[in-house]
Amino acid sequence: MSKEEKELSLEELISSETEKRLNEMEQPDYEFPKRIGKVDVIVMIAGFIVSAVLIALCMTGVIQ
Repeated sequence: MSKEEKELSLEELISSETEKRLNEMEQPDYEFPKRIGKVDVIVMIAGFIVSAVLIALCMTGVIQ
């Protein structure tokens, strides 16, 4: 399979999957996910801070 055929097949796959998902979301009984809340935001920020601290510790050689 050539590069152009792979790109075309990938493009077709993305297009068909997008159409399928949009059709599903247009159904009257589709239930949209809830919005994120304060707890979700706090957990994301805490995860970011922990990750940044661990990266900094690895860069300084404290963690090997």
